[in-house]
Amino acid sequence: MIRAAIFLSALCLASAADTPCKDISSDACRLLVAASPNFCTTASAQVECPSFCGLCTRTCYQCHGVNDPTTCTTSVNCGVGKQCIVSETIGDDFIYHYNLGCVDKSYCTSGTDLPHSPPAVGRRTVYKRNLQFGCCDTDLCNNKLPSELTPTTCPSGTHEFKDGQVHVCYYLLKQERNADDGAKACADTFHGGKLAYIPSRAADEFIKSSLGSEFAGDHSGTFIGVFDKEHELSFVDTDGSPQVFFDWRHGQPNDPNVNDPIREPAQDCVRMFPIDREHFTWQDKPCEQLAWTLCSINIHK
Repeated sequence: MIRAAIFLSALCLASAADTPCKDISSDACRLLVAASPNFCTTASAQVECPSFCGLCTRTCYQCHGVNDPTTCTTSVNCGVGKQCIVSETIGDDFIYHYNLGCVDKSYCTSGTDLPHSPPAVGRRTVYKRNLQFGCCDTDLCNNKLPSELTPTTCPSGTHEFKDGQVHVCYYLLKQERNADDGAKACADTFHGGKLAYIPSRAADEFIKSSLGSEFAGDHSGTFIGVFDKEHELSFVDTDGSPQVFFDWRHGQPNDPNVNDPIREPAQDCVRMFPIDREHFTWQDKPCEQLAWTLCSINIHK
């Protein structure tokens, strides 16, 4: 009954898919997986959330040895279970080249280095050494530099959380900043970093158990990736999608601007308060105030 209610409410937000591999709605798919973690293994997933569940064939750019990945226009259908990849190489002639194509999804999440490329038969001996590579999991996403793609593994120094299709890497920045500067610091610390995405009770409990000791000394709360800047009390995450999980302290949110829109400062950001009395519950607070920052790399939302 719960799943049926979620699905019916999702249909109010989005029309049914009109192509074989189009989700009813990314927000609806997150709700369905949150309600039933094994949803992506069911027959319904192929109809309702094929892209979210990784059941679609993947189309990637495919070029070899180009000087600029953005110039690649050739594409290939890679099949199910594949991701797009771009790898950067440099030869002993000090020229950078890029190879674009598709690989098994398991390769992108393994952290394995690409092998060095031997010289082509009949050509001048120029050994190419692979410098870095990047994977991505949407159609035609790999015509970029490897550093511009969302990571597919959690970097060292982060805490990896997996729950169903959700794959997130969390890390805490202890310098006090306002919310905007905190978001910039997240991105500067690790490629793909944003203010923390907390999609579920499971993610919330993971933060408490895995990062709890790191919050020692935080008495002002820590910014997370939840906001209601555009519409009061309509909270969204860092990508602008509706926030579906909350862990409010009793009496929160309590922004006085609900009844007085021009009153300052507006409480349009959210902070997690880890001190014992609050036990990591949330409060809406002004974005301009200074606090620590909880960040995440959202490998798969």
